[in-house]
Amino acid sequence: MKLIQQLKQLQRGMYFALVAVILAAVFLIWLLSRSTLAISVTPENAIISIDNRPLQMNVAGDLKTTLSPGTYTLKVEADGYVSQIKEITLRRARTLKIDVGLDPAPAPYTISSENNPAKNVQFLSPADDFNTIFYLADDGSTFYKAKFNINADGNVETLYNRAISNPPLSGIQSVIWSPKKDAAILKKGTSAFFFDFQKYNFVSQEEKKYADNIGDVAWSPDDSKIAYYYAPAGGEKSLIFADKTNTEMTRVANLADMNTLNPYLSWSPDSEWLVVIPRNASYETNKIYLFNAYTRSFKEISDTGNNLEAKFSPDGSKIIYSTYSKDSASPVRAVLSVMDKDGSNKKSLDLRADLKKVTWLNNSNSEIIVATWDGNKGAEKIFGYNIDTKQESGFNYVLPANTYVNDLSLSANNNLLFYVANQQFYIIKLKP
Repeated sequence: MKLIQQLKQLQRGMYFALVAVILAAVFLIWLLSRSTLAISVTPENAIISIDNRPLQMNVAGDLKTTLSPGTYTLKVEADGYVSQIKEITLRRARTLKIDVGLDPAPAPYTISSENNPAKNVQFLSPADDFNTIFYLADDGSTFYKAKFNINADGNVETLYNRAISNPPLSGIQSVIWSPKKDAAILKKGTSAFFFDFQKYNFVSQEEKKYADNIGDVAWSPDDSKIAYYYAPAGGEKSLIFADKTNTEMTRVANLADMNTLNPYLSWSPDSEWLVVIPRNASYETNKIYLFNAYTRSFKEISDTGNNLEAKFSPDGSKIIYSTYSKDSASPVRAVLSVMDKDGSNKKSLDLRADLKKVTWLNNSNSEIIVATWDGNKGAEKIFGYNIDTKQESGFNYVLPANTYVNDLSLSANNNLLFYVANQQFYIIKLKP
């Protein structure tokens, strides 16, 4: 009897041991199939979310959690700071450690060399060298060239900010910069003026009449020609290629035959193709055309009308374009889409923004920065966006109430974002 009891106890012990082994094995398998994410955040009151699911941090601003292996979208945000959005990949049975330090929301930037804010800034244009920007300021009277740097403390500092024009300017409605930024076409109504900066000879600077009765002007990136729309009295409507003095002008297309009025013009990076979009009163006729600078021929690349503006990607392989929407539910009527240069692979980006509030990241044909209205926040925001995944990426900054972006531009190395909002100059540091 005692032996039987001992056998039963041994069986129970073996049973519990087997159950413990099985549970341990299951736990080990579960553990090996999980990943650990450890995040340290500054400021400590930031909100962390994974795929839009908020996670709870401790009081020190740290978080540690386990997740299934895979790719996730991490977003870190805090009031008064520029949010960061990044894609992370968690590997099986491994720990991913991430430190995120949010930058304070940008204040209107004060140019240190002048000790005055850049007032009424317009027409930003980046230089090819790092962190340099050209702009018009002082109530449209003076052009400036400014260069910035990120110092050892990680803060933006001004290296210099110089006026590059001497005579007071006025009446400028748009600026078409030369590729080298040594000259510009100044549009005033239907007239245009050529301005040569002559950087080391301010006294001899002057505006020279370039042409009358013209519309859009586009300076080719290779500096070989200037394209413009010419519509003098008498019915002529021509696309013109001209030199810097407009003494050598060639009528390359009769736009009257195409029923094209005052078109939007924009060059490809290699200066071979010119985007031409009519601005006819009948919006449905405003399709997108490419004009080849060598064969002097047009190619229609849009199936429908209502198009507004277009920009090539840095490598010239894609075109982002805006289309007019009649949807009155949104305060922004321009809808953004993208397509390949030949007009194929068209897709909506599910974004509403004027194209002047969009810039490609340099050396990328998939990443843009865009400013648009955020209906949930009731304010305008600036954020990175991947056109392939159609997801926000990089950073996200909601502007203060009643603040609207007028213009934005990137430094050549993608380190700094320059933007103008309510005519004030701002800088966001994108990289250390």
